[in-house]
Amino acid sequence: MTELLVTPGLPDDWDAVAGDGPAAGRGRWVRFGQSWYPGPYSTFALRDEDGTCLVAMGGTVLPEPAAVPRRDAYHILTGRTAHLGLFTEDEHPWPTDLDPAEVHPCLVLMYPNYATYQAGPGAEDPEVLRRFVAELVAWAKTGGIASIALLYLTPRARPLVDELAKAGFGVHRKGERCDMAVTWTDFGGYLRTLPKKYRDEAKREINRMDERGLVRAHRPMAADEPELLDLRCRLIEKYDGKVDRADQAAIFDGIREHVAPEDITVFTVSDGDKLLSFSLFIQDGPEWTVMLIGSDYSEPDASYGYFSCMFYQPIELAPARGVELLAYGYGTLDAKRRRGCQLSPYYTADLRF
Repeated sequence: MTELLVTPGLPDDWDAVAGDGPAAGRGRWVRFGQSWYPGPYSTFALRDEDGTCLVAMGGTVLPEPAAVPRRDAYHILTGRTAHLGLFTEDEHPWPTDLDPAEVHPCLVLMYPNYATYQAGPGAEDPEVLRRFVAELVAWAKTGGIASIALLYLTPRARPLVDELAKAGFGVHRKGERCDMAVTWTDFGGYLRTLPKKYRDEAKREINRMDERGLVRAHRPMAADEPELLDLRCRLIEKYDGKVDRADQAAIFDGIREHVAPEDITVFTVSDGDKLLSFSLFIQDGPEWTVMLIGSDYSEPDASYGYFSCMFYQPIELAPARGVELLAYGYGTLDAKRRRGCQLSPYYTADLRF
């Protein structure tokens, strides 16, 4: 006998459930990611009679569309995130003119850092997943939910996706994410993995930084980072049109609260005393995830700083840190592919009642 239990936040046994899976589903990522999550985070777990978790994942119930499109099912599934590479203006599962009231409340399943997959010992067991899906649907119907949407499903979720499709969910490929397997031992080895035209491009960018006297460095995260916050806000404003500085500051605070200092690396590029660009990577065992980036776009050399902080500096340091995978997520696919990232598909699954 199994039962679907819904726990606000994370249950006490979540770290054991998540195991050594991808960083996005680990406890500390979920905890500090709740500061930007679109709603109150809950864990949906199928448990057996003695309380052992068989399979679980995280999500929230949204009463209306969320403010940030890339974190919202309605925006994504109606094609309103085409400019982000998430579906297109012409191909998306829900009609553009769909009344939000028809699909809300909406149960949205995803982890805060743009990934969705099932965790637990039954994560690849078709029978366990079949029961999980059936009980999830029953819970939603009983609770007056109008739709269920799983966003950012990764290849790891394939067994779950198969059961969702059998249960009547629409399954759609919505875009791609980028990751880079670390197969080199030094920067020269990395360059040799690239096709010649991309290798020459990387060398040219590095040479231009050297010619301009730009200084590349890496360091731990400091107790206060006003310069990084400034650059972060400039990036958000450039792409979103507006920025809430307090919200961005809360992300920095959340990282300090939930991530051990030794797992945080800040990469910087400066022109003299002026900071041009930064990136902040978080390490989980052999996985390094880019968490924050920022650049001063008023400076003509900032683009060199961006590519260095985002790619070349972490790539060079990764072997010494025991990193086997650089996780870059979605967006700017061409720039990531040209620098050696491998692309894998994102899927969505949705069910409207």
